[in-house]
Amino acid sequence: MEGKKIMDNSLFIYSSNELSNARNVQQQISQKEFEIKLVEINANHTSYQENSTYFYNQQRKALMEKEVSNLKSQRDGHINASLIYALSLAEIEIMSNYPFSNAAIAISSIYSFLSIYNIQLILNSSVIMKFSSVSSQLLLHPGDFMPLQMELVKLKVHFHLA
Repeated sequence: MEGKKIMDNSLFIYSSNELSNARNVQQQISQKEFEIKLVEINANHTSYQENSTYFYNQQRKALMEKEVSNLKSQRDGHINASLIYALSLAEIEIMSNYPFSNAAIAISSIYSFLSIYNIQLILNSSVIMKFSSVSSQLLLHPGDFMPLQMELVKLKVHFHLA
């Protein structure tokens, strides 16, 4: 039982760490998007007669947009990993009939992050399968695990899952 509790704590920590990594990458995305706006402002105030500056700004903007795309991919990977850990923890909690759900806390944190930054991402198949598994397990326990069920409903709505 003690070993299982350590594993449960590890899943919560892994989920939190992945979410923290996603937050760090999101900060980089926000910074790059701000820099892109500055380049756009500069380009709007550069006359076409200053061709070298104009084309430099366009190249710089394209490079930054590519960096943002790569960063979004990294962020989305961290979010998917965070969800996998949180949903794995939820499975363990349901099977062990834990009265207090750390998984609900982890999922709530992930949902808050997604909502604050209005992040729409495509869930990988592992997350979708894990989500389906947890949802199925919860059907066997109607009325139990209400905080976890409520957080899963929020994610279902956010990701348009049936």
